[in-house]
This record gives sequence, C-alpha cells and structure tokens, in this order.
Amino acid sequence: MEKKPMKVIVPLDEQAGQSSKVCGHFGSAPFYAVADMDANTIEIIPNASNHHDHGSCTPAGFFSGLGISVLLCNGIGAGAAAKLQSMGIAVYMAEMAPTLEETLRRFNSGVLKKVTPQQACQGHGCH
Repeated sequence: MEKKPMKVIVPLDEQAGQSSKVCGHFGSAPFYAVADMDANTIEIIPNASNHHDHGSCTPAGFFSGLGISVLLCNGIGAGAAAKLQSMGIAVYMAEMAPTLEETLRRFNSGVLKKVTPQQACQGHGCH
C-alpha cells in the first residue's frame, strides 16, 4: 500500500520563507505555508477568506483540496478545530512558535500536542 504524502499547513502573518512569522490565529492569517514533509518543499499561499467576521472564515474547506493532513497553529477556534478534525486533518498547537522554521522543527521533534476543546479559542482576546 502506498504511503499518503504528509502535507502540513501553518498560518502565517507574512511571506518570508522559513523566517515567516506564525499568525496568532488560524482563520485570520493572511497567508498559509503548505509544507510537503516528504518532498521537503514549502509553498506560501494567500488566505482567500481572511477578510471575514470572527467565526465565519472557511479556509478549512479550501485545505481539503490540497491534501493537507496536519495543521500547526498558535491559536484556533473550537469550531474550526472540530471541522478540520472531522475532515481527517490533525490539529496541533505550535506552543507560540515565532517562525515557520521553529514550528516545523517542533513538529518534527514530536513535542507538539494535538488540540483539545479546552485549548481552542472561545472568542477574541484569547491570546
């Protein structure tokens, strides 16, 4: 059986390659890094739905077409986390990692934990 490629997505504040700052909240990120962990490639794409009312963003649907298997983030709402998890996308907290490079390093080292409902944001001002 062929192994499914591992693609990881990380919300970003900017397009600065590995030095890009990680956005504090999943749905409000202006950009997302799509890291193919098997091919060792990174593509930074714009968030087509970043101008939204809190709680009404829909980037999760967009990710399903990209073959994403993991989201690494510093903050995410409970609804978005549940939707991603129901789509088979594992959600991990990046423990306030400052850059894309550090986020991916932490993930590869196995220190990040999967998001629980208690860790998800309940509204603005949560972090």
